[in-house]
Amino acid sequence: MPQVPPTLSPLQHDWSTARNTSKGWPQFLESVQVSGLRGWSGERVEFRFPVTAIAGENGAGKSTVLKASAAAYTTSQQDGLTFYPDDFFPNTPWETVDGVALEYQIRRGDAVNTITLRKPSKRWRGMPDRYPRAVFYLDISRTQPINTLVGYGKIAKELNFPGQVTPFSEDDRALLSRIMNRAYVDSGMARHAGKQVGILTTATGAYSNFHQGAGEDATADLVALIRTAPNNSLVIIDEVEASLHPRAQRRLMTELFDISRKRRIQFILSTHSHVILEQLPTEARVYIQGQRTGPRGIIYGITPEFAMSLMDDKDHPELFLYCEDNEASVMVDSLIRQEAPEISGRISVVPVGAASSVTMLGDIATAGNLPAKSLGVLDADQPSHVGCIRLPGSLAPEKEAFQGLDDAAWEKVALRLDVRVADLLDAVDDAQQITNHHAWVRRVAERLGPRIRVTRVWEDITAVWAKDVVDPGVRNGFVESIKQELNA
Repeated sequence: MPQVPPTLSPLQHDWSTARNTSKGWPQFLESVQVSGLRGWSGERVEFRFPVTAIAGENGAGKSTVLKASAAAYTTSQQDGLTFYPDDFFPNTPWETVDGVALEYQIRRGDAVNTITLRKPSKRWRGMPDRYPRAVFYLDISRTQPINTLVGYGKIAKELNFPGQVTPFSEDDRALLSRIMNRAYVDSGMARHAGKQVGILTTATGAYSNFHQGAGEDATADLVALIRTAPNNSLVIIDEVEASLHPRAQRRLMTELFDISRKRRIQFILSTHSHVILEQLPTEARVYIQGQRTGPRGIIYGITPEFAMSLMDDKDHPELFLYCEDNEASVMVDSLIRQEAPEISGRISVVPVGAASSVTMLGDIATAGNLPAKSLGVLDADQPSHVGCIRLPGSLAPEKEAFQGLDDAAWEKVALRLDVRVADLLDAVDDAQQITNHHAWVRRVAERLGPRIRVTRVWEDITAVWAKDVVDPGVRNGFVESIKQELNA
């Protein structure tokens, strides 16, 4: 399991308890809806957490959402820039932009207002209705080091160091040091020809952007931006992981969570990184599924594994089964292996997040807009939905298995785990005292000792459940539904 950033839990606590109060996020962009632009036809993207990341293939529409979001507000000169739709979506010799509408749900305190910017023909309308808020937008061009610019040698000679350098504060220098895991003893920014030039000093001496890696350059720019962003700002970052290795990506997200909580800044990010996605809570992940025909699919709570499978170009199994979480995927696999093991190698069972993500994929699969044969698998406690089947029973997976196994079945689990049945039953009874059923399997593993893995406990429980507890006719019907889809 990925390590949870230590700054995430405090942010989640503040968000859940104070989001709509004066001590919370008094300004928040809740959603943007795009119509008539780059293939968008009224789809809405919601931002459900102070730090939200949008994933998707190139061309799916991530940058369109980020740019539209940047145009939602107006701001004073000292608080960033005021962005206009024409800054991002201009007419060109090849495109004429008209018939466009951008609709925003904007929360200010405890009131939610709707603002619409429209371009029915030649002019954008609705600009005076925009609310004031500091907005900062970092696009992918920040990752282009200054030494890749034409004439950069001339620029280097013209800079008059150190007089033109604005030093970082000690807090900003420490922030940069933590992200890059380097001991900077001094740091600052110069500006020339519209380009910020970072000056970093370590124990071995000072060096500028001209001799920095792209990751240092881009991160120094980000720190410089955050330094000037006032509380309650909206900060938008395209390709947040650009030029950073995985450990630096994790450290960056740790810092963004902390900054968002302390300064009530809203971050909207785009990413192609598994590492970035796994640092985020479920509600902070959004995936845009581009379609060959029809509207885009907006999937919330997507797992990092599923996001990567959608963006990967490797060969795919013949059928994808999309379920809510790892516990459900193991249960599905156990049913298939018990009833029809010969098809298991032709199927990939993928956890995708919340039930709403499974039903969304069921809709997209029914419309024929996924790249491979696909079927949603809902937990037994969920209602039926088109494009989906349901696990046997009527309860969530952990409840269905724990409450379905009798003492004889638990004895078989104990034999598989090579533990005393009395110890296992005591662990099971203890686990079921926990209100959150998602914690039951881990508690059983903890009670049985360090040599017993959590995943092994659940695999052995579901194997016995699939063989000895599930009615054979029900098990056969479940697997037959999968085989029919596989052979369709």
